[in-house]
Amino acid sequence: MGSVIISSFGFAAIAVLAALLGNSFLGTSRFLVDVNGLSAFMTVFGTLYGIMITFVVLEVWKQYNLTAELVEKEAQGLERLYRLALYFRDERLVKKVKDTIFNYCSVVISENFQNLGQGERSMPASRAFREMAAVIRDIKLNDQRDHTIFDHMASHYGQLSLVRAERLLQSLVRLPKLLRAFLYIASVLALVVFIVMPFENILYSLLTVGILAFILGMLFRLVEGLNNPFWGTWRITPEPFERTMRHIEEDF
Repeated sequence: MGSVIISSFGFAAIAVLAALLGNSFLGTSRFLVDVNGLSAFMTVFGTLYGIMITFVVLEVWKQYNLTAELVEKEAQGLERLYRLALYFRDERLVKKVKDTIFNYCSVVISENFQNLGQGERSMPASRAFREMAAVIRDIKLNDQRDHTIFDHMASHYGQLSLVRAERLLQSLVRLPKLLRAFLYIASVLALVVFIVMPFENILYSLLTVGILAFILGMLFRLVEGLNNPFWGTWRITPEPFERTMRHIEEDF
């Protein structure tokens, strides 16, 4: 969070410097006669810009929350898969299921989230997940009780596979490049308008530009951080998978 604030202050300082230079070289105070026209323009532009910003922030926030929810759901599903294996009363099978779950979680923790942050899928994670299917497929069924448990376990693995697929899909979804470009262009134009806008008091002009630039800097970092949920200050961590491994190790 500290880096976000520092970078925003840095962006604000650059904007204030630009406003100071603009006032010195352009003589923006000469434009005071056009202030009514500028005010009307900023009213229309500000309304449209506010609608766009609201839409973008809500969209990336919704995407971020959905991805975090799917990560949590997948981790809990792995723990439940292990609990189902316990009902077979077969220590060798339980150990195999535990080993494959731990192997998958380890790969996800060490590689999967990093790859997703770069917009790529992890093949080792996919192979580790398929190893669980192989263990379930090879389960020896001795009686009707085992058949019932196996049906539950196979069904749960299928649901877990769907959750994982949805998690991977949502993790790779990003804002359209055109929309991001429009966001940055509109934000810079809004800042430029305030830099050249005439003020009788230069200190008031610098304060206005600095505050706006600071808010825009925070907004840029917020959108970029939520748009890629595995990068930046607000990145989603693999803590749910670490917790699953800890619960399996300690509680069972």
